[in-house]
Amino acid sequence: MLLYLGIRMMALTSDKIKEYILFQTNRNIVHFYKKYLHIMEDIAKDHDIMLLKIQKETSKDFSENINYLTAEKYHYIRKKILDGGNEIYRELEKSLDKVDTTLK
Repeated sequence: MLLYLGIRMMALTSDKIKEYILFQTNRNIVHFYKKYLHIMEDIAKDHDIMLLKIQKETSKDFSENINYLTAEKYHYIRKKILDGGNEIYRELEKSLDKVDTTLK
């Protein structure tokens, strides 16, 4: 029995190798788009702070009228980020279905 990349290498089939690659890649993809979600949260907070400053200097109506990052827009962008990560995973999975994988 061999140990390679933290998994046992007992007669690993091409499907098992692909499964491992997909699992590890998916973890990285999830980590990547979580970073984008955190960035989006930071932008939303900064936007809210700016709207409060504007409201103080002008009016609540004016502040609401110039608000471009509404809750609906925020959720739309969040969904696009998640969809993008899922699409990357699906494309990778389709690509790996077209190859046979072996380890030396």
